[in-house]
Amino acid sequence: MRKVLLLAYYFPPIGLSGVQPIAKLVKYLPDFGWEPWVVTVGDVAYWAFDSSLLEEVKGSHIIRTPSLDPPWLLGRLKKKEVKVGRRTQDLFVRLHQAFLVPDNKLGWTPFALGEGMKLLRQGGFGAIYATGPPFTSHLVGALLKSRTGVPLALDFRDPWSRSPFLSAPSPLHRAAHSFLERLSLRLADVCTVVHGGLRGNLNLPERAPEVVVIPNGFDPEDFLDAPSPEGDRFTVTYTGAFYGNLTPKYLLGAVRELLEDSPGMRKEIRLVFVGNFRDEERELVRDWGLEDVVETTGYLPRRESVRRLCRTHLAWFMLGRVPFVEIWVPGKLAEYIGARKPILACVPEGEAARVVRRAGGKVVPPEDVGAIREALIEYYERWKEGKLPSVPDEVVREYDWRCISARLADLLNSLT
Repeated sequence: MRKVLLLAYYFPPIGLSGVQPIAKLVKYLPDFGWEPWVVTVGDVAYWAFDSSLLEEVKGSHIIRTPSLDPPWLLGRLKKKEVKVGRRTQDLFVRLHQAFLVPDNKLGWTPFALGEGMKLLRQGGFGAIYATGPPFTSHLVGALLKSRTGVPLALDFRDPWSRSPFLSAPSPLHRAAHSFLERLSLRLADVCTVVHGGLRGNLNLPERAPEVVVIPNGFDPEDFLDAPSPEGDRFTVTYTGAFYGNLTPKYLLGAVRELLEDSPGMRKEIRLVFVGNFRDEERELVRDWGLEDVVETTGYLPRRESVRRLCRTHLAWFMLGRVPFVEIWVPGKLAEYIGARKPILACVPEGEAARVVRRAGGKVVPPEDVGAIREALIEYYERWKEGKLPSVPDEVVREYDWRCISARLADLLNSLT
């Protein structure tokens, strides 16, 4: 079995959806002839942890290094779960974007590079696979490739220098991001993206590597013995956090109008939000008298989040109108597909809308309360009739982590 060096700063037991892809690849790649050796950071402070994912990669080769970045330094103080307000978070973001390029994990570079070189000198490695963000891992991957010649695959889960969330303080900062991205890509043998829309937002050099789509997925084992939906109330579920202009405001507004017109539905409909719910959303729920309709769970480990998703009748998500939203596909969409739930997407036209329609779901504009209301009525009536749709089998297979791991293994085989 050939070995692949995986560079991933975010790795279990850190929680949240961005950690799942690399954990699932570590779990399934050995089935297809590749033995992962993971270089990641040691104990860090973070705001979400999920030990269940760590259990899934138990027995894998995981090398944890020190770092010189805020999460690792706070971890030295034995502060694990850290909660910060939005203003504090925004301040930290502005500071690190002013002084640290490409990101505030830059202090991980010498440690990850040192461990990576130590492993590669042992031999037997057929490829390096670096996933980002943080894009510090791409720099480490590029340095390892330049020093050893081992084939390099760069995995982009978000845009880098062309990201809508990159607030470069000056043209010099933006030029530095652009230079580092192009340099990394020039050294790469192949590049993977989570969906086709990301291709156009890579800062590709003239001699660009092949760009291949390796999407986010779902793990069928997470859905074994999953509960069935509860039948007494029509349940609409969202999994994930709200931030920026990602908001349930328009969905709540649609339900408010629906209940004003049909008060009898109040005992037959429920909205479940699995994840962190902001104070401003709680105020809306109170102001609009929806406390008996809305349930919030806070952050849940992945397995429990999946179980809540399986108990729903309709999976919902939204994307706001921000730059580059047309290329955005949230990772939760793969799990919605894996749960085989009908999907209501309040999103602008783009890549996410295309995936939802292919999965048999419905797309409405994110801020159109009337259209959301009508979509809810349609799904509610189909629920009453026992005729809610399911996701087609061929679409489900496309997002199965086992199938995705097989595709990545084939790609790595092509490099050696």
